[in-house]
Amino acid sequence: MTKDLADRLAALTLELLAVPSVTGDEAAIAGRVAALAGNRGCEVRRHGNSVVAHRAGPGPAIGLFGHLDTVSPAKDQPVGRQGDRLLGCGASDMKGGLAVMLDLAAAAPVAAGSQAADLWLVFYDREEGPYESNGLRTLLPLLPRLDLAIALEPTGNVVQAGCMGGIHAQVTFRGQRAHSARPWQGRNAIYGAAGVLRRLAELSPREVRIAGLPFYEVMSATMATTANSRNVVPDAFTVNVNVRFAPGRTAAEAAAELVDLVAGEAEVAIVDAAPAGEVRVDQPLLAGWIQRAGLAVEPKQAWTDVAQLTAAGIPAVNLGPGDPAQAHQAGEWVEIEALVTCHELLSDLLGPRSSEPRRDRSGQS
Repeated sequence: MTKDLADRLAALTLELLAVPSVTGDEAAIAGRVAALAGNRGCEVRRHGNSVVAHRAGPGPAIGLFGHLDTVSPAKDQPVGRQGDRLLGCGASDMKGGLAVMLDLAAAAPVAAGSQAADLWLVFYDREEGPYESNGLRTLLPLLPRLDLAIALEPTGNVVQAGCMGGIHAQVTFRGQRAHSARPWQGRNAIYGAAGVLRRLAELSPREVRIAGLPFYEVMSATMATTANSRNVVPDAFTVNVNVRFAPGRTAAEAAAELVDLVAGEAEVAIVDAAPAGEVRVDQPLLAGWIQRAGLAVEPKQAWTDVAQLTAAGIPAVNLGPGDPAQAHQAGEWVEIEALVTCHELLSDLLGPRSSEPRRDRSGQS
């Protein structure tokens, strides 16, 4: 591990971890990232609390994408260095990846005649919130035609292709309100959910293979609420059901399957829906890099913005330094060595060995 590179990446990550950036409160981190990218010689444009930085090159247009926001930190979340690990909310998901992006922005241009990438760095807000408010949605129409995109979500430095789509549905069971001392005068809406909850509990993950990669479709009850006092038999009981569906299926198809499972026993309202991401490891520049670097390829058993990128016609995969198991954890950390490995892998992709002809923005070679 190169000590200078390790020290730079550690310092950058700690600097970013010191700036709180819970979803909806990204102004400070956006300002800091814009300044850091500008200091590294990039052309920088800020769009609200999102930042786009550009480092011109003669090769293919490659975008590196990272979200600025984090979930709310755990109570007493440590921030700092502990041996070879950097701790803080978002260390794995995904401020370590942001630090790698910023350091790559400062890379010196290579000699004329090379195919060094035309590099676009996209830092966006509100990824951890509802899909409808995701900051990347407003940025995508403003970007040039990209040949390839890498989302630096935590993958442990393996390529994770595609991603699961997801819907959140509120499933509401109706009853009749009554005093809890005389429950026979009402009908408890909670008990009316028993059949649907049992069917959900009995579901097994369903494997769907795309390009040889196994994705697992699941439905899970994740929240349950009533809106009554403790001594009242509830007349309504709402369960949030999260459905994850594989590439190749639509949110509407997944919602229809949930409606079939509920079988008329409750009202189903879809409150959030995000598409699945296509598996696009066939893109020549990407396929050559995977083979050259000896990278493992796995399915992404979660949702990421690869879904938005592939829907926009941009070949995209996930690869980042964070450990997926650390995302959203109390005491979240990222390994400094993993930051260095990610930097070296992406340097290889962006550097002079990239040989695919650059397309103009109309898509012509």
